[in-house]
Amino acid sequence: MSLETKTHVVVLMGGMSSEHEVSMATGRKIAESLDPKLFAVTPVVITRNGHWAFPDAKPVGIFDAVPELKRREVDCVFIALHGPFGEDGRIQGMLDLLGLPYTCSGCAASALAMDKLRSKAVVHDAGIRTPADLAVERLEWQACPEAVVARAAAEIGFPCVVKSPCQGSSIGMAIAQDEQAFRECLPQVFRYGDELMVEAFISGTEVTCAVLDVSAESPPRALPLTEIRPWSASFFDYEAKYTPGAAEEITPAKISAERTAEVQEMSVRVHRLIGCGIWSRSDFIIDADGPAWLEVNTVPGMTPTSLYPQAAAAVGISYGALLTLFVEAAMAETRGKRDGNHVHQDARAG
Repeated sequence: MSLETKTHVVVLMGGMSSEHEVSMATGRKIAESLDPKLFAVTPVVITRNGHWAFPDAKPVGIFDAVPELKRREVDCVFIALHGPFGEDGRIQGMLDLLGLPYTCSGCAASALAMDKLRSKAVVHDAGIRTPADLAVERLEWQACPEAVVARAAAEIGFPCVVKSPCQGSSIGMAIAQDEQAFRECLPQVFRYGDELMVEAFISGTEVTCAVLDVSAESPPRALPLTEIRPWSASFFDYEAKYTPGAAEEITPAKISAERTAEVQEMSVRVHRLIGCGIWSRSDFIIDADGPAWLEVNTVPGMTPTSLYPQAAAAVGISYGALLTLFVEAAMAETRGKRDGNHVHQDARAG
């Protein structure tokens, strides 16, 4: 690519997960907002059945999509995929093998962050407060549901949160107020996988913290916190996340400077512990005992109602400028690896 040539960016959107529509909204917004003076943009939709739809072409399987990426001389892939098969390291690993830069955390970090059970174990082991949890397997539930109910009541208590650990956007998630609700919600959550997480319910202020990590010369930077207040939902569910006006989102969050600094420090620590790169967003609940970390997102939503661009705007980074930072960081990461001067983002933990 010469200096006179625009960087060719493929925006990958859609995907095979339950977050297909959210990804489409994110991808369309990104594709239309990348600076046309700097980037030539090709939107590519991965269909629900895994076919790749390039513009003005019949959808093809992944074995035909790879040579198409080469034929089109792609410089960078902007991953706008959410959930399994997009945010969980599989696409990232493929792009690593192809030598194509991409705009998010690497393969290992993406896989770990996507699995809430395993990422919580890592974060908790590092001394960061997390809600108590236990794992339940489908076979265990089918063999003896009463034993599972008794264990959840004894170890976690009610109300509790029931989650499919490898989903996003609050899909496959419920709050069980009592044993009966718990029994009723487990079959619904098991629709999303063979394992689920039962987590202690913490009542408090919900906040999220974006982390920006786009320079090899400076450490990851925590952006202002956003406080989330759903108007009607009992928690920040799918509808509250993606319906304009369904939740009040306050940036900067109306919490003390001391609490803000504590959450920001924890978010940067998690970003490094998991091995994230370029950007991430950690979610927390704050109660009388302080912040409790819930999860980290390696490809946060970038729709018009999304939280990450709100945090960036609060420090004067426009949506378009944010996208440019991501692409430039991805390109610099790949150049650094080729030159042997830069540690890969999966090894940044520390």
